[in-house]
Amino acid sequence: MTTLKQTEQVVMLAILRKQPDAYGVSIYEELETRLTKAVPMATIYATLETLEKKGFIKSKMGEATAERGGRAKMFFEITGKGQSTLHASINALDRLRAGTKLAGAMA
Repeated sequence: MTTLKQTEQVVMLAILRKQPDAYGVSIYEELETRLTKAVPMATIYATLETLEKKGFIKSKMGEATAERGGRAKMFFEITGKGQSTLHASINALDRLRAGTKLAGAMA
């Protein structure tokens, strides 16, 4: 089984939430909102590159837009392999934490 780092998991979850509009800034904004902290754009783009090299996500170039000075956005989506790996990784974490109670944790 391939395991995912926490950063890979959260970026993939953000992609799922933002599809079909998952691109760098929308992923950043989703993570900032959901995690209540900013994840550096460099970290997001490095993670996207790693995930694509592993075959867990794929990218496609969108249309150039005037509001972006004629530049196009790069959109991301999770592959079947990525979905299976994310599912397995989250399930493994759930099994590990099942029945545990963190000292001092709020319910």
